[in-house]
Amino acid sequence: MARSKLYFYLTLLFILISFYFNTKNPLLNIHFHSIIKLIIVCSIINAIILIISVIFADKSIKHTRDKEDWIRKASKFLPFILLIVIILHILSSLSTFDVLF
Repeated sequence: MARSKLYFYLTLLFILISFYFNTKNPLLNIHFHSIIKLIIVCSIINAIILIISVIFADKSIKHTRDKEDWIRKASKFLPFILLIVIILHILSSLSTFDVLF
């Protein structure tokens, strides 16, 4: 497997993991009974996961070789996907505090 594809798949995996640590996930209420613990753990873990995901997305873009390969086009969309994920996490945490919705 090419390095760009490996980094692309790792980025997608980390994005999916970050959705598990969303503050609106009802499964996390089982693990953390306090809303303070939930918010702290989710924000720290999401920050780490999304930083790693940005690094892997950057490596995926840098390691593309063929201009005709599908991974080149898909890697170009990763920063926009990450932006959408970050915005969704911000909206979710704001709605947890009842600032929105």
